[in-house]
Amino acid sequence: MRKTNQYLLIGMLVGVIPLTWMGFASSKEGLVNDLRVDIISNEGNMFTSEAEILDLMRGEDNILTLPVSKWDMSEMERRVETNPFVMDAEVYRDVKGNVLVWVNQRKPIGRIYHRYEKDSYIDENGNLLPTTARHTARVPLLEIDELIWENNLKETSYGNSLLELLKYIEQHDFWRAQIAQLVVKSDGQIEMIPQVTKQTVLLGTPDDFEKKFEKLMIFYKKILPTKGWNNYTTVNLKFKDQIICEKP
Repeated sequence: MRKTNQYLLIGMLVGVIPLTWMGFASSKEGLVNDLRVDIISNEGNMFTSEAEILDLMRGEDNILTLPVSKWDMSEMERRVETNPFVMDAEVYRDVKGNVLVWVNQRKPIGRIYHRYEKDSYIDENGNLLPTTARHTARVPLLEIDELIWENNLKETSYGNSLLELLKYIEQHDFWRAQIAQLVVKSDGQIEMIPQVTKQTVLLGTPDDFEKKFEKLMIFYKKILPTKGWNNYTTVNLKFKDQIICEKP
């Protein structure tokens, strides 16, 4: 009885293997059964679309109309990654004849405004990205007097410090909700405009910013509740171990 079951199992496996190979060969030589695009959104931000991804894959040679055997998956990934909002992409096929496209978007953490240049987003790696009418990310606005970067904030040591400041704000729920705008002066000094309270926060240069945010939290938790939310117009955090509050 046991030998009979073993023979039956072996027979089933022998029958399945050719069928599986035939299915793969058919998908390899034939057209695509289904083409699926999976775009990973960052907190609901969709800066590209399935139609845009398919257009990039198709290219001038209209490769999507050809049998799968003619497709260069690596080349398709390269085409998709030419989209500035795509961090990386994977294109692969399964044995059923489906082609699956996985797209990971870049995540904006700030938006640069300069009166003589077009706005641009900053992603978590410091890359400058174009804005798009498709979606507007809720990120701090950086009003900059002097734009000194072409492609990435890491081109300068100051830009790298500014990027670390933006990443710190992004990683903390309270500051991400509270900090609406950063005004970056030509001398590197930064003023922050909050969402809720009316005080302008003088941060100074972006060095030692974690300690400065600790002082700002003390201001929000201990000073404002006792002195009143509208009692001060300016909070100066530039000096070590000091919180200087100025009245109107």
